[in-house]
Amino acid sequence: MPAAIEDLDYAIGIILGYLIGSILPAYFMTKFLTGSDIRTLGDGNPGTTNVKREIGLFPAVVTASYDTTKGLMAMAVSLWIFKFPLFWVYMSGAGAIAGHLFPFYLKFKGGRGVATATGILLVALFEISMHMNFHVLLGDIIYLVFFVLCIYFTSSDENFLALTTLPVLSMLVTIRAGFSNVSLFANILMIYIFVISVMNLKKLKILNLKDENMRLWRIFLRPASMSFVLLDFLMQRSTFLTLVGIVLAVFFFMDLTRLLSDRVNVSLTKKLGRFKIYKAKEAKRFSSMTLFLMGVFLIFIIFDRNTAILSLGFLVFGDMAAKIIGISYGRRKIFKMLSKTVEGFLGFAAAAISVSYFSWIFGIHPLWISICGALIAAIVESLPLSVDDNLSVPLLSGAIMTFFKMV
Repeated sequence: MPAAIEDLDYAIGIILGYLIGSILPAYFMTKFLTGSDIRTLGDGNPGTTNVKREIGLFPAVVTASYDTTKGLMAMAVSLWIFKFPLFWVYMSGAGAIAGHLFPFYLKFKGGRGVATATGILLVALFEISMHMNFHVLLGDIIYLVFFVLCIYFTSSDENFLALTTLPVLSMLVTIRAGFSNVSLFANILMIYIFVISVMNLKKLKILNLKDENMRLWRIFLRPASMSFVLLDFLMQRSTFLTLVGIVLAVFFFMDLTRLLSDRVNVSLTKKLGRFKIYKAKEAKRFSSMTLFLMGVFLIFIIFDRNTAILSLGFLVFGDMAAKIIGISYGRRKIFKMLSKTVEGFLGFAAAAISVSYFSWIFGIHPLWISICGALIAAIVESLPLSVDDNLSVPLLSGAIMTFFKMV
C-alpha cells in the first residue's frame, strides 16, 4: 500500500475517534430531560459529577459509562477493523479525547475529557502489566491500593486523589516499562489528568491556602532539599557535612539575630506584600527551616547514607503530605488540645511508605525495615512531643531502622 494512502487511513482512524468522542451523553440527556444545556448548570462541566448533581443518578451512570469507554471504542475500531499498529490505535484514543473537549456541534466547547483519558490510561496500564513479573505486579498493586485508600479516606476528593496518586503511578510505570511508546503515552495521559485536577482544585478552592502553615513556597521547598542526597553522592562526606553546616549556620545566625532584636523580628515576621518569611508562631523561637537543616545535618552525621536518605525522605514527603491534608481535609483530631488529625497522620503514613517502597525498588533498604521506619516516623509526627518534628522524626525513624539492621 502506498505510504500516502496508509497515512490517510491513519487519519481516518483519528477522525473516527474524534467523532465517537464528540458524542456527549451529558449534553443530550440533559437537553432531552430538562430542555437545558448542562454547560449552564452547576459547575458547567458536561461530566458525570455535574449530571448526577443536577439531573440524577441514572443519567450520570449513562454518562460515566459512555465517557469512560468512548476512547476504548475508538481504539477497538482502529485495532480490530483497520488493523492499525499500536501507536495509531492509541492516537485514535487521543482523537476521542479531542472530540470530547472540542465537539463541533457545540462550537468546540465540550467537557474536560478526564473520564475518557482515564479509560484509555487503564488500557495502557493493562498493556504494561501484561509484560511484568507476577510477583512484582502484585507488590505494585498492593502498594497502590494502600496508597489510594489512605488518600481517599483522608480527602474523599477525586481531584486530590489524582493529584497525589498520578505522580507515584507515573514513577512506577516509568520504572517498570522504561521509555516505551505505551509508557510514554500513559505518562502523557497522566500529566493531562493531573493538570485538569490541579485546575479543578484551584477553581473549587478546596485547598486551604489562607492558613499560615500552607505557604506553598515553604512546603514545596522541602522536596528541593532532597538535592542533599545528590550532593552526598558527589562529594566526600566531610565536604558535604561542611556545606550543610555552613547553610545551617547561616539560618541559625538569622534566627539568633531575629530573636535578639525586636526590630529585626518584627520586620521579618510581617508580610511583605503576599510574601512572608517566618510564621507568627516562630516569632519567639527558632524557625522550622533552621530546625529542619539541623535535622538533616544530624542524620547524615549519625547514620549511614541509606538510612539518612530514608529518614530525610520520611521528613520531607511525609511532613508535606501531613500538612496539606491535615490543613485542608483534617476533621478528626488525634488529641483534643492539638491540631494533629487522623487525616494528617494517614497522609504522612502514605507518603512515608511510598518513600519506603521506592527505596526498596532501587535497592536502598530492605522493605520491612524501611516500612517500620516509615510507621515510626508517622507516629512520632502525630505525638505531642516537646522535641520539634524536624528533629524527632528523622532521628527516631533513623534510630529504629539502624537498630533493626543490627539485630
